[in-house]
Amino acid sequence: MTRTRTASKLSALLVSIGLLSALAAGCGAETSADISGGFQDRGRQLFNAKCGTCHVMAQAASQGVQGPNLDTAFAAAREAGMDEDTVKGVVEYQIKHPRPSTPGYPGVNMPADIVTGNDLQDVAAYVARYAGVPGAKPPVAPGEGPGAQVYANQGCGSCHILSAAESAGVLGPNLDQVIPGQSRAMIEESIVEPDAKKSPGYENAVMPNRWSALPPQELEQLIDFLVDSTSGGSGGGNGNGG
Repeated sequence: MTRTRTASKLSALLVSIGLLSALAAGCGAETSADISGGFQDRGRQLFNAKCGTCHVMAQAASQGVQGPNLDTAFAAAREAGMDEDTVKGVVEYQIKHPRPSTPGYPGVNMPADIVTGNDLQDVAAYVARYAGVPGAKPPVAPGEGPGAQVYANQGCGSCHILSAAESAGVLGPNLDQVIPGQSRAMIEESIVEPDAKKSPGYENAVMPNRWSALPPQELEQLIDFLVDSTSGGSGGGNGNGG
């Protein structure tokens, strides 16, 4: 009887987040290659850049609400007996084959192949390691001051180089180069209105505008960190986070 109730609980959970059809694909998935490749940091940065705008996950410090809360979903799945390898396979399948609409989130569609190849492997392994794990929280970020943690939590390093944060993203401008000479107002504009002005060479780069919703205190802390880390904020200069 207990086993039957547990199986029913798991099935209901998977249906609610659109994962029941993916379960078979997840069984026996391997994670050793991802773990040895250091997926945790890269997977976290990719998750923040690609997935955190829609999903809550404590270890990623993501607050998106357009899709299911991954901690809530996978905490129940783990309690019902789903292991890490299976979670990884489920996540891979769901990214490759997103449902047209997830129950409880009408009209919200996850783009197909939002990550592929090694990026898919790293994101899936990262989610499998941390989603729904009790006590999971963001790692302590490189750099000084609370703004360093904001920079890390928001996934800025997945797109930007910043020496103080030990980040090496190349999708956006090198912050060590573009921030010196900018005023605080210019830096703020580049964060909350990323399309207002673009850095040369990044005219076609797309930076999400979700940081307009960043709490004012965290926005100020992030600007402080960027200014202090690059000796920026002198009031002149050009360029933008783009």
